[in-house]
Amino acid sequence: MTAPCPTGSTCHGRRALGVALLTVVCSAWLSIPGPAYAARTTAVRPPPAPVVQPTRIGLIADVPQWPEAETDASALFDLMNARQMALIIHAGGIKGDTESCADTILGARQRVLDDSPAPLLFVPGETDWAECHKPVNGKFDAVERLNRLRELYFPVDTTLGRRTLPVIRQSDQAMFRSFRENVRLIVGGVMVVGLNLPGDNNHYRSEGGRNGEFEDRREANRQWLHRAFSVARQRDLPGILVVAHADPEFGNGWEKRGKPSLLDGFMRRGTRDGYLEFKNQMRELSAKFPGQVLLIHASDSGFSIDKPLKDKDGKILGNFTRVSLPIGTPSRWVELTVTPNTRSVFQVTLQDGPKNN
Repeated sequence: MTAPCPTGSTCHGRRALGVALLTVVCSAWLSIPGPAYAARTTAVRPPPAPVVQPTRIGLIADVPQWPEAETDASALFDLMNARQMALIIHAGGIKGDTESCADTILGARQRVLDDSPAPLLFVPGETDWAECHKPVNGKFDAVERLNRLRELYFPVDTTLGRRTLPVIRQSDQAMFRSFRENVRLIVGGVMVVGLNLPGDNNHYRSEGGRNGEFEDRREANRQWLHRAFSVARQRDLPGILVVAHADPEFGNGWEKRGKPSLLDGFMRRGTRDGYLEFKNQMRELSAKFPGQVLLIHASDSGFSIDKPLKDKDGKILGNFTRVSLPIGTPSRWVELTVTPNTRSVFQVTLQDGPKNN
């Protein structure tokens, strides 16, 4: 019950004022929009992360060797395409080590590679140009054969194959106009980098005078590799795949060697390591890269996977992995699966070639 108002009071006025205030408060509460009120009382779930499908890449080297292997190589490309490879990477070696370097051979192998039903990225190896000066290969000038290789295999800014992918070539830079074989593209969310790093000690020549071809290509490779890592970091890519033909010989004690001098190859350490600068740069770039780094190259020792790179303190760089490819036969090839949203990013398996091989 409400207490009675004292005689002569203004209780009636106070009651009216209280009712009015209650009406204003209730009206304000009822006028709050529904969505805003719901947002304060209901938790909003974030959208699910997008599912990234794995990307498959086929890896081969040193096929075809000899004319009779051309049909087998074509069958291998068909098998890879049937397994839905987004890209085939050929890490160099399109002819046997005693085959001629003449245009007829280079042209025939170019047609085999370009007939691949899947996009095919080709990086040249030593048998394709650097060893062409040998009598058994026709006594060609190696630099002339490299320039001819560039004309035949890299005329446009795309991969080889019936289906192609666009690529970026180092020849887009005025300073390195001739280096069309050095290439990069992004596939499956990772950076793929191709370098002209051949065997035969990286085509380092021990004759006197300026080692022009080696020195020019060494600087081109250095800048191209640095640029690729820089772009990958800017785009926050989870992985980099570096492709070259040569085994850079990580186990030859290079870590203890300083900057090459004029005495290298003569008095101090025997043959000058043609891959020393490449290994030093890979160590430096990989140590600073937050993602995974995968080096692919051909190997006379066959297929293997290891972690041969150590930092300056001798500790193994866990984010660097090397895959050595089987060579010389289409009966074995390597399948690389790229899954950017996983910790490992790269998964590698050895596969059988066509059944008729």
